[in-house]
Amino acid sequence: MVEDRSGYGYSGYGSGFGLRSGSGPDNDLFAASGMSRAPAPRKALRVSDVNNYIKSIIAYDSNLSGIYVEGEISNFKRYSSGHAYFSLKDAGSVLKCVMFANQYRKLAFAPSDGMKVIAFGSVNVYERDGVYQLYVDSLQADGLGALFEKFEALKKKLYSEGLFDEEHKKEIPYLPRAVAAITSPSGAVIQDIRNVTMRRFPGMKVILYPSAVQGADAPGELIAALKKAQADGLADVIIIGRGGGSIEDLWAFNDEKLAREIYACDIPVISAVGHETDFTICDYVSDLRAPTPSAAAELAVPELVSVIYGLDQAENKLVSAARSVTALRAEALKRAEAGLGIRSFERLLEHKGETLERSSGRLDSAVRNRMTVSGLMLNRFESVLNAYSYEKVLKRGFALVKDKNGKVLKSAGELSSSGEGQVVMSDGTVNIRVEE
Repeated sequence: MVEDRSGYGYSGYGSGFGLRSGSGPDNDLFAASGMSRAPAPRKALRVSDVNNYIKSIIAYDSNLSGIYVEGEISNFKRYSSGHAYFSLKDAGSVLKCVMFANQYRKLAFAPSDGMKVIAFGSVNVYERDGVYQLYVDSLQADGLGALFEKFEALKKKLYSEGLFDEEHKKEIPYLPRAVAAITSPSGAVIQDIRNVTMRRFPGMKVILYPSAVQGADAPGELIAALKKAQADGLADVIIIGRGGGSIEDLWAFNDEKLAREIYACDIPVISAVGHETDFTICDYVSDLRAPTPSAAAELAVPELVSVIYGLDQAENKLVSAARSVTALRAEALKRAEAGLGIRSFERLLEHKGETLERSSGRLDSAVRNRMTVSGLMLNRFESVLNAYSYEKVLKRGFALVKDKNGKVLKSAGELSSSGEGQVVMSDGTVNIRVEE
């Protein structure tokens, strides 16, 4: 028996204690139930005393020792110490769990959020925080664990066959004619891809090849869409993907037939399945993996400004190279003229003239071809930029409103009463004054 310092009294229950009720008005409940009243409490219990007592009760309860608990893992985190902390949950409740490093190292799989498992261990109290938790000795995969094992088996099989080899992966084109998107027509993914593409390169075409992205029919529809995109030949790069979800939601992208179809695809494929932490077989076999669908669009399409700048740089280098070659040829001709007699010089000049003429013709042809290609690209960019020109908008009947300082106004509230401003139309500017 431990010394009674609380007024509640301690009982000899293992290393813990029992509680006796004090006296007072509430003690009438004990009288009504036939229980005797206890003396009034003389001193409050310490928190550690309460937690220690609760721990002793749970520790000596055989129903909470050596038990199996099934549930879904959530909030999984493993620390540098090697200990793993997580919760097991079902439809109605949550149970905190801890698995120490020496037990965790024995696991044959890597636990993660969403996995259904069966945990073996004992319930006990962590006295410092006053919480009870399941101290896990072992984990077995249940349900989703089988999917993880199937995923790992297929990954190992395809890896051994060379489907993930880097030397087989195709390079993503710098400037595709169009982008093919294989995804759900109703999800947010296609909108994200279109928005990012239009922001980076206005006028770039995004061709949707609709498909289910989860469920039993999804693998077949994804394969059919991939084949159609290849047969059409309208796009130079393909984005295949969907938004985030559980392993079950993403399972269509772990299909072996789909993986082999991606491997055999003649057009480069970017995989954009789920979130950054999600991985599927599709990610490993594709030519490039993007963490999100929006990131896939950024990888597939360059920025228009960068393309125009690159063309300008290439044109400047080409002109500079042509001038340098011409200057070098002329200098060589001068040196030859100075070092030879008149007759030798005339023959050499005739020979060099013919060589120079041929070289000049080839150079002129190369320059014209390059300038033609650059002109076509610049015309294309000019038409795209003109389509977004505000002057074209003004010619369709719209107008810009500016304040007296020339700032473009976006709402009526920005132009105060009696304020002065301007209305810019397609054929001129009108000064205005706002009366009310």
